[in-house]
Amino acid sequence: MNLHQEILREHSKANAKKITDYIGSDEDRFAELMQIFLKGDYRTTQRSSWIVSECAEQYPFLIKPYFRNLIDKLHEPEIHGAVRRNIVRIWQFIEIPEEFMGEVYDICFRYLTDNEAIAVVAFSMTVCFRITQYFPELKTELQVTIEDLLLKHQDGSAGINSRGKKVLAELKKK
Repeated sequence: MNLHQEILREHSKANAKKITDYIGSDEDRFAELMQIFLKGDYRTTQRSSWIVSECAEQYPFLIKPYFRNLIDKLHEPEIHGAVRRNIVRIWQFIEIPEEFMGEVYDICFRYLTDNEAIAVVAFSMTVCFRITQYFPELKTELQVTIEDLLLKHQDGSAGINSRGKKVLAELKKK
């Protein structure tokens, strides 16, 4: 399969699943996908980010060698919102290496306070919460920020409200 051509052929759930199934747990195929994601043009990067996140969810070990690349990608100017969304989505369900926890927390915490897309904010809450399990001194800061978010969005986003309430409940437990 020519991954680049397939990614550009059609932007659909069915195509993303087909490509994800093709890659499976194969590290070489995933490396080819990551090259497309990291070095592709705007549209290719945007489309491939969905597939990267699907592969990482199914086979978290595949993304580990690329962790620094994900952080660097978020620092690029003018990245597509889908790229941010899918990278932060990945971080929700993989083990974040300790050496990157501080930087990942800072990125996700900034997304909580910026005017970011709803999914990015919701995913960022989860990522920040997971990091507070290693650094409990961050819990108060996260709790206050999420409470502020809920006040701002009380008549708005169901996604932010739902995720915020769940994360607050977990923060208060521990």
